[in-house]
Amino acid sequence: MDRCPVHRFKSATGGSVFTADEKKRRHRAVEKILVDHDLQAILLIGDTSMSHDYCGDFRYYTNAVIVFARQIALIFRSSEPVLLSTNRQSNTFVDDCRATDNILDDATSLLRERGAASGRIGVSLEMLSVPWYGYLRDLLPEAEWVEIHDPIMNIRSHHSAEEIDFFRKGAELGDRAYEAALKTIKPGVSEYEIVAEIEHAARVRGADRHFSLIASGRYASGDANALPFFHAPTPRLVEHGDTIILEITPQYRGYWTQIVRTVNVGRSDPHLATLHAICCDSIRKGLEQLKPGKTVRDVVLSMQSYVTDRGYLFILPSGHIAGIDLNEARITPQNETILEPGTVMIIHPSVCTPDGKDRVYWGQTYLVTDIGYECLHRSGDALLTC
Repeated sequence: MDRCPVHRFKSATGGSVFTADEKKRRHRAVEKILVDHDLQAILLIGDTSMSHDYCGDFRYYTNAVIVFARQIALIFRSSEPVLLSTNRQSNTFVDDCRATDNILDDATSLLRERGAASGRIGVSLEMLSVPWYGYLRDLLPEAEWVEIHDPIMNIRSHHSAEEIDFFRKGAELGDRAYEAALKTIKPGVSEYEIVAEIEHAARVRGADRHFSLIASGRYASGDANALPFFHAPTPRLVEHGDTIILEITPQYRGYWTQIVRTVNVGRSDPHLATLHAICCDSIRKGLEQLKPGKTVRDVVLSMQSYVTDRGYLFILPSGHIAGIDLNEARITPQNETILEPGTVMIIHPSVCTPDGKDRVYWGQTYLVTDIGYECLHRSGDALLTC
């Protein structure tokens, strides 16, 4: 049976949240990668997954939101880029959009047409599945596939003023979602209900997506029935005396922020309050290192030493660098990335009792500025009881 033809369609660029200058800035930066790495083309693969840093390369360049299935963007040295989609994509930077039911065949045809079939082609090997690689290799046997994620990630890590504005707005959604949780938490409500109110508060104010984790149970003060680890919401009903841990993570215009909070239900617990104070103080110690020229490692070690010097356990990783992907790099002692203005970090250390049975989670999103840092959230650090 003959395959369906490619259908061209117009991008709804009028709905883009970015300016034309931002589009040009990204395109020129990627064009420079083509030249610097002697590439004939770059093939970017987009998917619906929310994962580590490599998923965001496609979204960054195209500004396209994938609803379902994978998509491909082809960027050439001497001709306009093309977006190949299994559906009619909208609101993308790419003007030449083509709907197709044979995305790999059409990608290889384009590479041949534009003289890139026997050259060096940049691709993220994390995003290129084994079946796709085998198919492309068979159809383009003379092509050399070159890992290109790191250079693109280097561009992505330098956020523009437009991007930073979206981080700030996303953090505001997180604060509103936390307020909604505080109004909802009480004995008898389920984890499902709490998360539903969190996500509703963010979505109704413009969140693209929302990632939510929760844990509910009794802070056990050394008992074997310790508070469970974060998980997806369940039907479990909250009880008087419980502790609730919340990871509230809205995505706004493609950019992730996160606020992590622990809440008492019906009564406070002095042991939990002690852990909470140490956790918050450790963040303040880490923030002393959160400035240009310092490293991620500097921030982590400052927090870690504060906690361990007091006889408690410091659980790693203690957060992540965020952007188009929620986890663009882990905050660990092994991460020696030098901090620059525009770096966005979600710092959420976990402090545990010496026996490791009980813990507190706390944290939020920070922006590295020219002279230090800015906390993007307005929620206070008080350990609240609902």
